[in-house]
Amino acid sequence: MKAPAFSIIPKAKEIEPTWVVITFWSLMGFLVLLLAPILIFQRQTTVLAQKKVAVEIETEQIVKNNTELSQRMVLVSRRLNDFSQLLKNHRLNSGIFAFLSAICHPRAQFTGLSIDENGTRLTLGMKTENFKTLGEQLLILKSNPQISNVSFSGLSIDKEGKIICSLSFDIDSKIITPSLSL
Repeated sequence: MKAPAFSIIPKAKEIEPTWVVITFWSLMGFLVLLLAPILIFQRQTTVLAQKKVAVEIETEQIVKNNTELSQRMVLVSRRLNDFSQLLKNHRLNSGIFAFLSAICHPRAQFTGLSIDENGTRLTLGMKTENFKTLGEQLLILKSNPQISNVSFSGLSIDKEGKIICSLSFDIDSKIITPSLSL
């Protein structure tokens, strides 16, 4: 007859040879030693990848800020260049007042001043006591070597009897000088 598929009587446990047990546990220890660094390195790889993404985002923001800053710097640089150009071409007009006080007749009064954009043609409104003073003022202007092309216009007499007129003349360009000291 056939033996039953299972038996009630326990069989003795088979014992593996010690060399097999030692080899098995040695291989398991080696496997753990091999897998542990792999798992640690994988974790460090993911952490470093996250840090790389964060640094790239930060770098993009810095580049964007630098671009904006560079654009602002270009704008400020242009403004400074425009301003320095303006200062370079600025003319020191205070010399004209000393010049006018030197050529003004004691009894004549300048009532208006207009200078053309080149700074070489002056138009003066003038008031004098009489025609004699007006004539003397014209002689003073014509005798000055820094003045040329004197023209006279708009002669009238006000209520007080004073002579009102307009004088135009060219002056030497050195009188109104570019302000190089700025």
